Amino acid sequence: MRNFLYLLSVLVLLVSCNTENKQIQYTVTVSVDTLIDGKAFLQKRENGEWKKIDSVAVLKGKFSINGVLNYPEMHYLYIENLKKYIPVFLDEGDIQVSYYKDDASATSIKGSTAQLLYDKFRTEMNTYDEQLRVIYKEYRSAKNSGLTEIQDSLSGQMDEIYKKQQQYVKNYAFKNNKDVSVPYIAYSNSYSWSVEEMDSIVSHFDPALHASPSYKLLVKRITVLERVAIGQPLVDFSMKDTSGVEVMLSEVSKGKYMLVDFWASWCSPCRAENPNIVACYRDYHHKGFDVLGVSFDKDRDKWMKAIHSDSLHWNHVSDLKYWNNAAGKLYGIRSIPSSILLSPEGIIIEKNLRGEDLRAKLEELVGSKK
Repeated sequence: MRNFLYLLSVLVLLVSCNTENKQIQYTVTVSVDTLIDGKAFLQKRENGEWKKIDSVAVLKGKFSINGVLNYPEMHYLYIENLKKYIPVFLDEGDIQVSYYKDDASATSIKGSTAQLLYDKFRTEMNTYDEQLRVIYKEYRSAKNSGLTEIQDSLSGQMDEIYKKQQQYVKNYAFKNNKDVSVPYIAYSNSYSWSVEEMDSIVSHFDPALHASPSYKLLVKRITVLERVAIGQPLVDFSMKDTSGVEVMLSEVSKGKYMLVDFWASWCSPCRAENPNIVACYRDYHHKGFDVLGVSFDKDRDKWMKAIHSDSLHWNHVSDLKYWNNAAGKLYGIRSIPSSILLSPEGIIIEKNLRGEDLRAKLEELVGSKK
């Protein structure tokens, strides 16, 4: 793996040097089916935040933006008065966007090769998304009615569809290894992939894709996840607790089985998992088990309220930077709840243990709760 990543870094450097001066010129012309005036912005997601690239006046539902970029990338047009985002895969040439206010699915985007390739991928993805939407609606109804057995059955169905959807993404990325949209597709869906899965796909990409910003993010993610794989020593960090005191992971975890729990007050699955962690903490804390909560919150009051409401009686830290949480980046966290379990020697021994799986592992490690 190290040799592979070394070769990748060399390839990225070579491609970057060869393409450094090549720029793609684009023009995006937008027509909205509503005669509105106001302002529109061209934006992209960068490090979990919106970055504004350009802005322009909207006159009677029409506007145009032009510029240059180094590689085809996904961007978003934000129409201020409609409060709507239009995803557009920018590519070289003249791109025409026809947007329908009351039916976003009817939006037409022409003139972008990258968009055409991306739309091809999304056609199949939409079939899985629709299946998940239908079942989730039934799931919510069953949950509200207290029908636990039906709820569990529907949850299982959603898991199966999700697995098929992820397999489709992996197969698509592997087979279409020359399409400029594929690095973005792979990175956008890789949050639950293993290092080995990402490795097999990234190493199969055509060298022409190595200039893609998403390709570079995938390579970086592989490097991060290798560093925090099971069997590796913890990657240390310090962060302020609820009282503003710096807490260092290596210090508070020393000599304990420590669950580092990445969560947030706004994360429903996190809040649903909290009672399981509370129960394990109550039963195994006296035997050397502890928890460090790392919050992806950005509102301190909501973070504090959730800690008290859920009775989370252990150390908590946060930099209140949402998805840009520094500890989350060190551990490659792209979805929550996520967790790592450390040995008393500071070695990562498990990841993402939830519910009975966490309890079973603790019993294996420290014995019965009695």
